Amino acid sequence: MAEETQRDIEYAEESPADAITTEQADQQGGVLSASPTSEYHPLIQEPASTSEFRPLDPRVILLWRVTNLIGFSVMLLALLAGAVITGLHHPRLLFWLLLAWFALLPPCVWLIYWRPPRLYRSWGYRIDEKVLETRSGLIFQVTRLLPLSRLQHVDLQRGPIERAFGLASLVLHTAGTHEASMRIPGLDADEAARLRNHLVEVGGDDAV
Repeated sequence: MAEETQRDIEYAEESPADAITTEQADQQGGVLSASPTSEYHPLIQEPASTSEFRPLDPRVILLWRVTNLIGFSVMLLALLAGAVITGLHHPRLLFWLLLAWFALLPPCVWLIYWRPPRLYRSWGYRIDEKVLETRSGLIFQVTRLLPLSRLQHVDLQRGPIERAFGLASLVLHTAGTHEASMRIPGLDADEAARLRNHLVEVGGDDAV
């Protein structure tokens, strides 16, 4: 019993010398570490950002390629026919007309095949409680804002080629702006219908 009492006295005498109080730590410029019992909640995370732009449907790349192919093919065939007819009446010009026609092929191929994927990557849109924002443009990035309070009505457009690919375009008509409409192409048909219904619900009183 006397031995245990002696140990307690020695421990009480050693503890104050070894302990570092908060005042001593401040005087020595030290920093006290956080308590190991502090709680950590790994499930508590920051809310997801609502400012991220949503891409178009990837099928729009093939849609743009097909529509560009049709358009440029008609244009090139018309120019070729005109060059041949002109060359028959003016044989000296035939060579230069055909040379100019062949010079148009590389830029047309670029516009038909390589431009659509780059245009797809440049496109995006986002919607919050008050604004619809679109972003597009290859060389010059264009960002457009549409206050939902100015939304008058929303059209869902689907041409024959868009229907074949299961895509649709939304056309939003506004009031009191210098540009009366905004178009979002290359949307999945079902997603476009849901987006239209959502915009009509949260838009202005005249959004129908």
